[in-house]
Amino acid sequence: MEIDYEEIKYLDNINIIDIREHYLYERGHIKNSINIPLRVLRTMPDKYLSFDKIYYLICETGFSSKRLSKLLNDKGYHTYSIKNGYEK
Repeated sequence: MEIDYEEIKYLDNINIIDIREHYLYERGHIKNSINIPLRVLRTMPDKYLSFDKIYYLICETGFSSKRLSKLLNDKGYHTYSIKNGYEK
């Protein structure tokens, strides 16, 4: 599932995970997001995610977060991909 950033930017206490590499995250990111690179989250979701929470994934263009969101949702997690990503 995908969602526009405009739809979530005013919500409180949401879990935004930036799946870009750490150096890209350091260049700029959404306030209060956490950085868990794609390769890490894809291989060890149980270490970072809970089945009873909703997560919003963001990457650079929206493509990788969309694919990872589908994979995680197929495993029983509740995730959304933020459309168009975070290009800075």
